Amino acid sequence: MKRRDFWKSIGLGSAALAPFPSSSHALARPSQDHEKSRRRGRAAFRFVCFASLIFALFMCPGRIQAIDISGNISSTLTIFDNSELVGDVNCTAALLKAPCIVFGADHIELSLNGHTITGPVNPPTNCSLPTDSTFGVGIEVNAKEHVEIEGPGVIQKFQRWGILLLSSTQVTLKRVTVNRNCWSGVQTEALSESTFKDDAFVNNAAGSNGAPCGGICVSDSKGNTIRKCSFHGNGSVDNPDGNVDFGIGFEGSSTENLVEESDFGGNVNGVLVFPEADDNVVHDNIITGNPPAQVQKTFASVPAASGADIHDLHTSPSTNTFDDNFCLTYIGPGIPPCPNIPKRERDRDESRERGTERHE
Repeated sequence: MKRRDFWKSIGLGSAALAPFPSSSHALARPSQDHEKSRRRGRAAFRFVCFASLIFALFMCPGRIQAIDISGNISSTLTIFDNSELVGDVNCTAALLKAPCIVFGADHIELSLNGHTITGPVNPPTNCSLPTDSTFGVGIEVNAKEHVEIEGPGVIQKFQRWGILLLSSTQVTLKRVTVNRNCWSGVQTEALSESTFKDDAFVNNAAGSNGAPCGGICVSDSKGNTIRKCSFHGNGSVDNPDGNVDFGIGFEGSSTENLVEESDFGGNVNGVLVFPEADDNVVHDNIITGNPPAQVQKTFASVPAASGADIHDLHTSPSTNTFDDNFCLTYIGPGIPPCPNIPKRERDRDESRERGTERHE
């Protein structure tokens, strides 16, 4: 489009584009019509500049800086771009039965930057009941892909789960500590092809009110990897059905998940596999001291409270694989994979090398 045609298209006639009269009188005293046209031209130019600025801001999101988060949050915060904590976060009592932070887009990251996200409960007080239709969650990822929660940082004291990963794929949780949440530290439901690495799951499920919970509850999920994580002090024994809590639990139709190079200690069960879960691999982990001595002492006369380093609830040998773990106790069918004690540190190194080659 020619320049003259452009100005006409935004409502300026030929008067705005006409040259000044050549006489000195005209130069000294331009007509009122001509002066009005000049003003209109300047206004149009300012409009075009402003419109260009708005286009740059909204159509070029890569230039927008990450959202900074800190302080009190009293209503659910949904993030649509890369975001980071710049201070500790307190999710107030207004969020007792609602998520605090929700991922609202794919391909984004939340960095904790060494800070803590704290919920409004102190387990086991004010914890969620299994019959509740609404409940508190620290971070929720629902129907998203390629998102990441990166530490270091702590997520703690939420009414149900610290983190809920629902119907999502290729989620990464890295260097995050999930501590003292009423139910599981992390709950997955229909999660696939996701990675947990260098995370710590500590003292969760003190108030799950009979729901099977622990460090991570892997439910109806497929093809996920838990590597180099630690599980300590998760689970409680106050359920009429007995000891149903764990460091990590495979529930529902969970399949083809891998747990390796991780440490489990002081959980009421180290690894607990429910009857419908099959074809999961638990390889090259240290799984000892589950349950802790206090549980064994307090519930010595209650067989249903028994726990173990590895506890398989299948009634016949299942297709789940437990190999090359340093473990001491086992409850379940088939040939016991525990006790299994590496003879030398070199045995563990060679075992880990075999496991790495297997899954590369």
